[in-house]
Amino acid sequence: MRKLLFLMVLTGLLALSSLGPGPTAYAADDVCLATQLKAARVSVSVSLKHNGEATTRAESRLVVRVPKTWGLAPDLLLSGDSERYRKAMRCLLRDPATSQTHRDTEWRPGPPAVAVTEKWITVDYFAVTHVDDRRDRDFGVWRISPGERFWRLILLRPPSLDQAWWQKVTVDLGGRAARSMTPMPTTGSTTRLTWDRPKAGGPAVDVRVGIQPPATKALAAQWDEGFRYLAQPAVWLLWSGLVLVGLLRLVRRLSPAPTALPQTPAEEATRHNLLLWAWITAVAALVFEVDDQLPRVLGDIGVFAWWPDHRVAVHFVLTVGGGAALCLFGRPRPEAWVTVLIATAYTLLVAVAPERFGLPTGFWLYKDNTADVERLRQAHGMVWIALACWCVAFVWLVGTLASLRRLSEAVRAPAAGVPPRGRFPWWALILCAAVALLVVGLGLGASQGVWAQENWLSAHDPAYRDRRLAHLYNDLAWFPSTWADWFHTSICGWYGVIGVLLAVLAARSAAPGAATVSPGRTELFALSLLLVTQIIPTPGGYAGAPVWMVNILPLFLAALLLLAVGRRRAVLSRTLGENEPSLREVIRETDRSWLIKSARQYRDLHSQLRRLEQGDQDSERAQLEDRLDAIHRWNPGDTTSGHAGKKLPHSVDAVDLTLAWGPCDTWWDNARRAALFAVLLSLPATAVAFWANYVRGPLWGDTARSQFGVVSLVDYVVTWEVVGGVLGFTLGALWRVLPGRRGPAKALGLSLVYAAPIAVHWLLSTIAGESIGTSALDVALTLFVLTSTGVVMDIDTFRREDHYWPTKAALLLSVYQLRTASVQLAFFVAQAVALVGVWQQLKGNDPMVLIQPEPPPGTSGTQESGGLP
Repeated sequence: MRKLLFLMVLTGLLALSSLGPGPTAYAADDVCLATQLKAARVSVSVSLKHNGEATTRAESRLVVRVPKTWGLAPDLLLSGDSERYRKAMRCLLRDPATSQTHRDTEWRPGPPAVAVTEKWITVDYFAVTHVDDRRDRDFGVWRISPGERFWRLILLRPPSLDQAWWQKVTVDLGGRAARSMTPMPTTGSTTRLTWDRPKAGGPAVDVRVGIQPPATKALAAQWDEGFRYLAQPAVWLLWSGLVLVGLLRLVRRLSPAPTALPQTPAEEATRHNLLLWAWITAVAALVFEVDDQLPRVLGDIGVFAWWPDHRVAVHFVLTVGGGAALCLFGRPRPEAWVTVLIATAYTLLVAVAPERFGLPTGFWLYKDNTADVERLRQAHGMVWIALACWCVAFVWLVGTLASLRRLSEAVRAPAAGVPPRGRFPWWALILCAAVALLVVGLGLGASQGVWAQENWLSAHDPAYRDRRLAHLYNDLAWFPSTWADWFHTSICGWYGVIGVLLAVLAARSAAPGAATVSPGRTELFALSLLLVTQIIPTPGGYAGAPVWMVNILPLFLAALLLLAVGRRRAVLSRTLGENEPSLREVIRETDRSWLIKSARQYRDLHSQLRRLEQGDQDSERAQLEDRLDAIHRWNPGDTTSGHAGKKLPHSVDAVDLTLAWGPCDTWWDNARRAALFAVLLSLPATAVAFWANYVRGPLWGDTARSQFGVVSLVDYVVTWEVVGGVLGFTLGALWRVLPGRRGPAKALGLSLVYAAPIAVHWLLSTIAGESIGTSALDVALTLFVLTSTGVVMDIDTFRREDHYWPTKAALLLSVYQLRTASVQLAFFVAQAVALVGVWQQLKGNDPMVLIQPEPPPGTSGTQESGGLP
């Protein structure tokens, strides 16, 4: 009986022990050979950085040393495309029971580094995240859970490493003390905590830390909650309204007064274009800002319940309709119109009846709906929706090119009241089609890159292929919305406003009776609109709040101050005497030959005078001084103005007067000349800025994973050249009214206006504990380009003397005089030193850019349905 009872107890104990920790743990042990990982050694750290960042940055590093005897150790050395590699990495970094591991809240500069030693294989896993919303963010082996004011940091141990030796866990809280922690750390301080285990064995540490981030960082993570998401579009619509008011004000100024001269056909055409374009840009900004936000607001209050199921179709209709409206303004040739109408009709058909093309009824494809995924695959739905996206891009490109061509041809309007019809050559259609195809293809490639980044540890089984197809499809479905937001703001609206304002200035400068010496009040207003609304940056956004418009006020004040100083201190603002007109009112184009001749004589006489300083030849010195006094008078041949022979202002000599006039006869020609020089001189500056914003550190790889990243590279280069050209144009247009005697001094004043909003941004960013990015480099490069343009303009003013000098540098030394040249040289050296300093700072601070697509509005934040850029 005792033996039977003993056997029954023994059998019961064996049965209980067979249950163990549960089927999941056994499956993990079986898959990952967890018992062999007891000898593994683990060190993990996390570091939070608050200061100098727009949002809190968190860096995680996990270092695992596994013995070579582990059965999966050799698989760690295989290619990342190998299924065995992904399986081994899942065992060390994630929960091996989950084969599909999707994570869009971390960024990695590359795959984990793997190193082999005599007994160990070491895996070094580095990941970064930025806390810019209230979602739980998994990165590395950590999870950060942002609350409204307090956050939690939790260590997520991979189950297979539970029995490993966790030698060291380090938490750096970024200079802030913890609000709570478990367990008690072994060593450290209030801001840096460390848990050490000197020996193997015992339970693994379970770290949980409560933190209170800076108020600005906590606020920055909450701007997508409640109705705060309306702040960004509200500010943008306010700015668009201000731009509209400014453009309409300019239209009113351009309207002919009853007593004014009749307007030329070019003036009428450019004014008509300006009026139309002002309303087009304003309406487009309104439509494409509220196409998402207004339905979201109505959905939050219980209206527009149908919106989540039809939003993609609405975006297709609105976007292709906006492109067609742009073509109406551009009025291309009939053959271009035929292609635009065909593309528009096809897009509308896809939007209205997606089922005919094998697309889901509501357009959105969910990974769990295998029936829709299979229907899409069999009907080749990816091809049809990609073709619709191509049509959207094609229509916008044709409309933009046609509109820019109309703006340029308005300057040469043939007859009053008949705006010219824009010509549209056949090769432009081919170019638009090719660019549209490239944009869609690159967008798909970027989507694939994001998918690979987020699912690099997922097993490539049928479920993976369905989820990947859903991700790529959903990115294409969202293409019309992102295209309109990006293209209208960055391309169409920006270049269009610049083009229409330059066309207005060109027509005004060529009109009979137009001001030729310096821009008139209307031209100055147009130049101000051009600089403030399109060229000079107004960065901003502090603690996530879109308050960049606060930087516009210092920009206006700096511009007004520069013009006020110019009215008093510019060379041509000086008067010939008491109660006499200013030089700007007296000087004419016909005085140019006298200016050049007088400046030449003045430099020659001064050169002779300096050579006499070492001798004692008083008679010759007196003769030279008499000749200099004779030159220091207004043009003796100017018999029409009645000022011939009058003495020039005491502080103005013939060289100053010639340099103040510039290389051309009119302000418009000076502006075009300076724009050409600035575009050429901007090439090296563009290369440096391109490296700083797209190439250095991880930026280059990140660009390829952005939907319009590669296309933005071309846009960035063209933008930098356009900005440089317009700044040079402004410098040339204001050449005769800017303070300063030499080109670099004139350029310095305009550069200070350019730097004013950035200086305020730097101050506010410092107070908020945020970074200004590459703004300092931007200012330094702009100063360099404008200063160089000013120097080249001074050289070009005396271009008739080129054959007298072996080099242009020798001519410059003669024009500036030796003592002044030393100051200019020191100025250039100071700029070079500043550029080198900014360069070294950028090289030592490579940025970490986090790509984290969010789930589409109207879906759950945990659904993996493709994500939105």
